Amino acid sequence: MSRMIDIRSKITNQLPVIQITDEIVVTVNNRKSNILKVQAFVIEQEKQAEKNRNEFDEVKFMNDVLTMLIGEKNAKAIEDLDLPLPDYKTVYEEIMKAATGEQEGNRFQK
Repeated sequence: MSRMIDIRSKITNQLPVIQITDEIVVTVNNRKSNILKVQAFVIEQEKQAEKNRNEFDEVKFMNDVLTMLIGEKNAKAIEDLDLPLPDYKTVYEEIMKAATGEQEGNRFQK
């Protein structure tokens, strides 16, 4: 007889939510279909940078990825904060961690 492994309690089907400021709370679309779109976008950007002698607009890239993960309205709200670049990168990195399940120091969700 086969051994039954029940993973129902590990599947929440809930999207991560990140509070950026008191006013800006974003839901990260980390659905598999959306992450595949983000991955395809990253590959395309790498190809374009290679073709254009490695010219790459990192801030535009981060904004485009954020738009895909949190929506245009939320990405614009973050852009409108006009954060110092290190803070903007922190926001980007935390949203990416939420998108990939690497939140709060855990490499993978439990």
